[in-house]
Amino acid sequence: MTDTLSQLYRRFNQLRGRRIFIVPTRFGFVYAGFLFLILLGAINYSNSLGHVLCFLLGSLGLVAMLHTYRNLAKIELHHAFSEPVFCGEMIDFTVLFDNQSHHDCYQLAVASKQVLTRTLNPFRLFKGYKHHYLVAILKAQQTTIMTINLASERRGHQPLGRIRIASQFPLGLYTTWSYFNTSASAFVYPKPIGHLPLPTAADHGQQFNHQKQTGVDDFSGFDIYRTGDPIHAIAWKAMARDDVMRTKQFTSSRGGNVMLSWQAVAQLRDTEARLSQLCRWILDAEAAGMNYGLSLVTTTINYGHGKQHRHRCLSALALYE
Repeated sequence: MTDTLSQLYRRFNQLRGRRIFIVPTRFGFVYAGFLFLILLGAINYSNSLGHVLCFLLGSLGLVAMLHTYRNLAKIELHHAFSEPVFCGEMIDFTVLFDNQSHHDCYQLAVASKQVLTRTLNPFRLFKGYKHHYLVAILKAQQTTIMTINLASERRGHQPLGRIRIASQFPLGLYTTWSYFNTSASAFVYPKPIGHLPLPTAADHGQQFNHQKQTGVDDFSGFDIYRTGDPIHAIAWKAMARDDVMRTKQFTSSRGGNVMLSWQAVAQLRDTEARLSQLCRWILDAEAAGMNYGLSLVTTTINYGHGKQHRHRCLSALALYE
């Protein structure tokens, strides 16, 4: 019985669409009070023009209510995402809003709330939202890209939370707002700080700490052309001098294999300090062109190099418990 009611409720929400709330502003209450005073004066003095003015301004208020509601009715949240950051940096959430209506939407205030608490106090539902900026216009039948900036407070996943858009367009008599629940979250790496020197490959039994291998970094000379060598590597200027076909040779330095282990930072007592030091080592090893691995208490990542390997190692640090 409970499952049936839940399914019916979800279907009802889909048919009803997104909830849009609207209430009068302080200026709206003052406006209504003046209308009431005008109506009393018109009745007291039997003034027809007073009745016309009161009903005209009242109709204007009703039309303003319709336009205030319509300003948010067709706005939908299309997508939200962010790039990984280090703890302490600002998170840039890219949010895509889609205006599906045939008219432009104006003066939208965008805010977000990361912690969603259940409470029976209706006034606490409006607290905790961080205002970001005011969007002047959303073009009709177009997708608008916005950026929501949040401070990264701790490593791991930091959710964007609930997004609220609000507006008092066109006359400021009413304020209307709506919510978008999103599952978007940013990946926050540990802060890359630490003063311990980076372990070398020699510390792990490697014979050579810096060995040359084929790459694209530094020019090392020419070699005789062989069948199968890439055309773009042919030294055409040198060939013009002596008619000998040669290819350009490049090398890049690698720092050997190094394992960044949890035991190597055992002298640091604080867990966060250890993770920050390992994060610093990963960035230094990546910049030095070394093949590096990561060994934690419960996770071991084999040697590797590159952007994906770096993200895998930093993710292991970010999710360490």
